[in-house]
Amino acid sequence: MSRLFLIVNDPLVAARLRTSLDTTSGLQVVGWATTLAQACEAIEDLKPDLVLSDLELVDGPFVDIVGELGKSRYGRPQTMVLASSLDDGRVMEVMRQGVDGYFLLNRSTEPLAVVAMQVLAGESPMAPEIARQVKAHFDELAWDSNDIVGDTQNSLRPSDPERLLLHLLAEGRSIDQIARDSQTGAHAVGRRVRMLYRKLRYDTSASTLTLQLI
Repeated sequence: MSRLFLIVNDPLVAARLRTSLDTTSGLQVVGWATTLAQACEAIEDLKPDLVLSDLELVDGPFVDIVGELGKSRYGRPQTMVLASSLDDGRVMEVMRQGVDGYFLLNRSTEPLAVVAMQVLAGESPMAPEIARQVKAHFDELAWDSNDIVGDTQNSLRPSDPERLLLHLLAEGRSIDQIARDSQTGAHAVGRRVRMLYRKLRYDTSASTLTLQLI
């Protein structure tokens, strides 16, 4: 049984989400908070496997505690944000900081429980709007070809298959379509998407660290 924790401003929305998740086999909502302060205290005690949060809470944005969740004594829970639109720049911001997935409230083609189980399985969604931003990030990076570690050997850079995956997602191909065309499973493609987010996160972190050291 996977344990879920909600950080949601609206109690009616929280109740609706909780009902949807609790009626799904293998999922159990173990707690709910309306503020980041409440959430941090409860998460340490309840040890959820997945935290689902609004982008903005009354005491600050969810991105403020993403790093802190990784310092938990029991290990980092997986994380998802609840958003109304991918036009909201905060979605990309939290993905850069290490959030594992997102769910579009009232707009997703799949139920929240399905997306939550995919994230718990090590997969991530990536809509065309997000794929184009991730692709632009890596496309804009200049890599010194004279360096002793070439582009293809740099673990923070997407591999050629990963760049192709980004290209297809940016064009509007779904994960299921890509899986069919490449004769592989959708779960495998979803895990490759998660790896792209990880490379984005660590590449962003490494760039920040480099700037701090200069």
